[in-house]
Amino acid sequence: FSTLLVARPLVGAEAEPLIVSPMPTAADSDEHLFLQTQAPPNTKDPKPSWPRTLEFAPEYTVRFRGRIDADAWWVEQSAANEAAFGDIGDTVGLRRAWIGIDGEWGGDRRYQFEMDLASGIPEPRDVFVADGVRKESGEYRLGHFREPFSLEGGTSARFIPFMERSASNLLDPARNWGVGLFREFENSSLAIGAFHDGSGPASINTGPGSTFDCTGRWTMCPINEDHGRELLHFGLALSEMVPEDGTIAINKQPQTSLLELGDNSTSSFVSRVVFEASFQQLVNLQLLRAYGPFWAQAEWYGTWIDQTTADVVYYNGCYVACGYFLTGEHRRYDTGNGTVGAIRVNRPWLRGTVAENRPYGYGAWEVAARFAYLDFVDADTPLAPNGQPQGLRLPQMTYGVNWYLSDRVRLMFNYQYDMPDDINTGSSTSNTFATRLGLFW
Repeated sequence: FSTLLVARPLVGAEAEPLIVSPMPTAADSDEHLFLQTQAPPNTKDPKPSWPRTLEFAPEYTVRFRGRIDADAWWVEQSAANEAAFGDIGDTVGLRRAWIGIDGEWGGDRRYQFEMDLASGIPEPRDVFVADGVRKESGEYRLGHFREPFSLEGGTSARFIPFMERSASNLLDPARNWGVGLFREFENSSLAIGAFHDGSGPASINTGPGSTFDCTGRWTMCPINEDHGRELLHFGLALSEMVPEDGTIAINKQPQTSLLELGDNSTSSFVSRVVFEASFQQLVNLQLLRAYGPFWAQAEWYGTWIDQTTADVVYYNGCYVACGYFLTGEHRRYDTGNGTVGAIRVNRPWLRGTVAENRPYGYGAWEVAARFAYLDFVDADTPLAPNGQPQGLRLPQMTYGVNWYLSDRVRLMFNYQYDMPDDINTGSSTSNTFATRLGLFW
């Protein structure tokens, strides 16, 4: 990774060389910038951090990026749980295999192109172009990216403290094709956008459940010291969805295995529900508090579906989570996005050019716990295709231990206890044990 790449375009003997910049100039994410600027300059033997930013011309750059999450999951089901939901089974495989590029393309314009190869079929994740400065008139974005909605949904999977987001995050619109405006103020942020939420995994296909969304999110951070070491965050998000063909679908991409491959959270216990409806409303409330290595956050999701042949259906979900860095680290707060992100390991076990001036150690250790609750029971829910009523309540407990070997590499260990209560089959339980090796660049 420390190899210095220098190339010349094949146009004439006097052509200018390709410049390899040690620092990223694209305003992609504060996490990338943060992780590449922690080591003080070494004037005796300068070693640019990796990945490099290649500058083809002033303000025209490209940088390679990606991530890999390799998972192993084991599940133990009660007899009632297996009878109600089938044998979930154990699995080992890639949860994510992202590869892409980002950079600048003149002035305040930037781009990002990332695909996920984990399913064997390339699926777009962040594929967009952007123009503008968030702290000035705002940044305009066009392409495929996350709708500005929840805190856990907006926080990159590179930095969430659990292997998967909570079951209530199933009510997050996730990534879709659209246009958005992102504006950053002194201690707050505002983001709004219009999107097309398709029925396929890439949000392109039209069909049952496809919607046109108008989504907005406002955050306030009255306390933010030392980039999030002491932090108080509030947030509110709203989304209005109008169906393309008169139908609204909950859990549009039902899980086919224990290893989730979609862009949004799913659950083996939540089935797909389709409504004949004129619109759907989503609301999200969020709270985050951090004090040194301790953090706690909570969110509530609510949705109202206005059916055309019956009364309004109301579903909701929530979670409360907390964690503690045993080695003293904390997550950095990104004011522009209103999310938490990068972790600087004080004593990394794996050290590259970024961390070579930090003392060697055994990395960072974090413990975390979360209680989530999903309530999908409403008397006006339509019957299932087999004619049975539909409805589920899902309490869920998750405990995690994270070992950060470096800023970009971590091992995760999760235990999850699910207690699904189906209105047809009753209550049951399952125990899930999981581990992940995750790295990104």
